[in-house]
Amino acid sequence: MIKYFRILKIASVVLNFSMLFCAFSCTNDNEKDTVISSAGVKIDDGGIIYSAPSSSSLFKSALAKCKLQSDYLSADVTNLSTYSSYFFYLSSDKMTLYNNGGSSTRTELRRTDNFDKTSVRKMTISANLVSQPSGEVTVAQLHNQNAELPILRVSVSGNTIYYKVNKEPVKGTNLTSNGAFTTSLPADKSLSIVLELKGDKYISATVNVEKRTFYIEDAWGAGFDNAYYFKTGVYCQSTGTATMTYNSLVWDN
Repeated sequence: MIKYFRILKIASVVLNFSMLFCAFSCTNDNEKDTVISSAGVKIDDGGIIYSAPSSSSLFKSALAKCKLQSDYLSADVTNLSTYSSYFFYLSSDKMTLYNNGGSSTRTELRRTDNFDKTSVRKMTISANLVSQPSGEVTVAQLHNQNAELPILRVSVSGNTIYYKVNKEPVKGTNLTSNGAFTTSLPADKSLSIVLELKGDKYISATVNVEKRTFYIEDAWGAGFDNAYYFKTGVYCQSTGTATMTYNSLVWDN
């Protein structure tokens, strides 16, 4: 009987040690999955190194004028010269923006400086929307820092590409000009997008060569001057994963 209890005691010690070892190992794995080096390069538990998009001459100058905004971040990343992560990285000379946070979540690049509606400004994108959520995802915007809504955005749902213009900068109004481009998202998921502020109170969106032009309504008055800016990335309006790979991102100045 004594021998039997000794065996049980030894077995209990071994079991407790195994559970402790497992907990320690799992904790280390989780910690290792969130390690970010001082240079901003994330290394996951598989040893993957995510290269910074700014390391490519294709994106370096454009990203110098941007900051990264994402629900994965506690604060915007304002210096992208060395930054990368699993939701923002360079692969095969393509910049990737990824989001899987659910409805109303984003991973986007925001042009840092603001400008007036009488300015002449342009954002040109060449990209592929390689994965989409179940419904709509916004991929390009002309926004305003003082407004609740973007004045212009381009979104995709399925193979349909939409333009959405808010005639007023206030949520809950029906003063919008919404529609779909006649061109559909092609089989290779490629998107060539140009958003323009034309300097004469007009804005335009060109997607895969098809262009639509809109007037900036008077509701966007003096309180919104010097506060316009461009954004691009993946802003999910529905649940699911969105991934966009960029061939290029170009600013007019």
